[in-house]
Amino acid sequence: MVIPVVPLFAAGAAMAGGAVPVLSLVAKAVAGLYGIVSGINDYMDRHIEDMKASSNPTIEKTGRILDGAKYGFGLGYLSSVTIIAVGQFLLGNTLTAVSTVATAATVSNPIAMTCAAVGAILYGWAALSDEERNDILDKLARGLEIGVELIKAVIGFVIQTAKDLFGSRVLKEFKTYIADKAELFGRSLSDVTRLTVDVVSDAASTVKRHAGAALASTVKAAGDATGKVGETFSDMGRAAGHAMDHASEAAQQVVDSGKEVIRRARSDLPKK
Repeated sequence: MVIPVVPLFAAGAAMAGGAVPVLSLVAKAVAGLYGIVSGINDYMDRHIEDMKASSNPTIEKTGRILDGAKYGFGLGYLSSVTIIAVGQFLLGNTLTAVSTVATAATVSNPIAMTCAAVGAILYGWAALSDEERNDILDKLARGLEIGVELIKAVIGFVIQTAKDLFGSRVLKEFKTYIADKAELFGRSLSDVTRLTVDVVSDAASTVKRHAGAALASTVKAAGDATGKVGETFSDMGRAAGHAMDHASEAAQQVVDSGKEVIRRARSDLPKK
């Protein structure tokens, strides 16, 4: 695959020279997703450096992948935006309208979203049919305003570099990132990877989640029932108390009446 070197380095030089980039529709969507108000090139540079400085191996190596793409293709921020955009499509976000919840989740932890995007490419790109891949490539080419072959080259670079950095060992942490972020767009881990093991895992998680919800509902119902029983006993206690109070009043009235009878009887006795 031959990449048109001159245009790429020309673009990179323009960005390095301080020119303000005119963002494409997809680039604007990614900027919105990450809460970038201005200076997307500087933001992505800081983002990559933050990832590379992480003590977490998955995050650190993901940062190195983005860094390699930035310098290898000479596209500045556009290489990172392309990687993130491909991953977002695989996660279920078409970048046509970024939801508030997705934006909030990204702004609070942008590194997790980037790891999820890269992980989605590693696990999900090969799982697509040719038709599905071509559809995504066509939409991204128009949305990013770059060629299909360039996008394919970036994707290939990500996958190959990841294999070199991570080896053949499957990183479970990537799947955690994927599952967490795909859920924001109504998808699951198995929707992205299409692996049988993940289908089973998703099913088990669903059963566990439903069981947890059912248990919580049962506990709440039991608590409500206990409360009602308590209220009933409390009502009974109050009623008994009232009855005892009335009984005491009645008894006192009887005693008082008896005293009055005795007093009158004594007053009727002849005086000595």
